[in-house]
Amino acid sequence: MMKVKLWGKKSEAIFDYWSIGHTIWFYVIVKLFLQSYSLERALLICIIIAFSWEFIERALEDFDQKRKKVFFKEKECWLNRYVGDVISGLAGFFIGYFY
Repeated sequence: MMKVKLWGKKSEAIFDYWSIGHTIWFYVIVKLFLQSYSLERALLICIIIAFSWEFIERALEDFDQKRKKVFFKEKECWLNRYVGDVISGLAGFFIGYFY
């Protein structure tokens, strides 16, 4: 059984350096597009965007594996994909919405 770390490579940790990018990206999305929406509506839109991106990214990884390309060097663990990346995005959302 693989031990999951809090910070490290995306294949073995909940958060990685891409988590910072998720936080910044959602901050920008809120500031540019969602500031005028109610908190509930903006939050729902961000959650939909976050999970949609993760499912698209998963499909791209699978497609990449089938074609034997190496764009994605390693697969993300599910905790990184569906927990860490989403929490990072939501952190960016709340920072952008309230500050």
